Amino acid sequence: MKKGLFILSFIAILLPATAQESGIRFFHGTWEEAMALAKKEKKKVFVDFFTEWCGPCLNMALTVFPLPEVGDVYNKNFICLKIDAEKGEGRVLAKKYDIHSYPSYIFIDPKTQEMIHRSGGNKPATDFIADAKGALNPKLSSIYLTEKYKSGKYDRDFLIDYIRSQKVSGNRNILKDFDKLIEMGGKLSDPEIWNLYVECVNGYDNPYLKQISDHYDEFVRLFGKKAVDEKLTTATAYAPKTFMDSLVDFEGKDYNLKMAHMSRLFQQKKHDKAWKYVDQLIADTTIDQHKFIKQLSFYTRIHPKYTDQDLSFDELVKKIRYARYVAYNMYNRDDAYTHYNYANALEYLIQRSIQEGKPIPANLLETPAYGKQVYDLRHPLLKEKPKRGKNK
Repeated sequence: MKKGLFILSFIAILLPATAQESGIRFFHGTWEEAMALAKKEKKKVFVDFFTEWCGPCLNMALTVFPLPEVGDVYNKNFICLKIDAEKGEGRVLAKKYDIHSYPSYIFIDPKTQEMIHRSGGNKPATDFIADAKGALNPKLSSIYLTEKYKSGKYDRDFLIDYIRSQKVSGNRNILKDFDKLIEMGGKLSDPEIWNLYVECVNGYDNPYLKQISDHYDEFVRLFGKKAVDEKLTTATAYAPKTFMDSLVDFEGKDYNLKMAHMSRLFQQKKHDKAWKYVDQLIADTTIDQHKFIKQLSFYTRIHPKYTDQDLSFDELVKKIRYARYVAYNMYNRDDAYTHYNYANALEYLIQRSIQEGKPIPANLLETPAYGKQVYDLRHPLLKEKPKRGKNK
């Protein structure tokens, strides 16, 4: 419990004051009062169904709901409610609107109290704002789109709207519908289809990456090298080496190959080789170190109750050295978890040290050979404020 309170406090401190004061203004009256107010102001009703134990719910409440651009859309068009689905009237309402996952977002017509649109999940602000459009435009409503899709009677324009709505709602099984769009005559070289592909189709397990690779110069001419390379990079982030080798060279390919090799070593539990390779990557000036550190953070998390119970004391010390490197160089103030994980790792190390009667190695606190040499949240490009004398 104390650790949970610590991390919530830490995140709250990191949030700017303006972010906490702006954003969605939630109504705190009863359900019927909300309906009456919505009818009076000629607005729809937005409901965020959450639970106290739901991590994605908390993340949305801390990072998306407070944004001014989100508040501008939701406050203008909706009376907004937050309802705990496991308490009081929330249980009845969750059952009425068939809520089974959290967070769930539903949009209500206050005149009928009928649901006109639904969505959910942890998502970026752009997708959350797109949810509002689904509630305001009947032809973008999830209710309308779902029923028409089931009928099988639709055209290309409808399918584009449907695919985009599925992405916004968090559905990852979009590829079959994108394939259908191509079967209906859509071309990846069409700007509208390309933008939909970039926005909604993820991963490498589809024929479109090879198409882009095989006609790389044409796609670069149409959409620019930066856009094409960015899509190839994000789509192949977890692709196997054999597949990567079959693609044309693009900006980001070498980085993804290096990350794939590192991941493979960890997956095969070749930890000594993996950490040696991490050392090479830390010293590699050709890669984006900040991007690499974010990926490295996944492999440096300490799990005292799970896999790290099996680590020897020396292996634990080695892993914490890299957790320390990540914490020193993750200066993004929006990511408190990295620092929580590092504190958790040090606490576990102290426990193991006491239990096993082994001293904590002094060299664990040596000045890092690479990256930042001081543990703080200051950006490395930010200079120290000059000291001023008493008489100045």
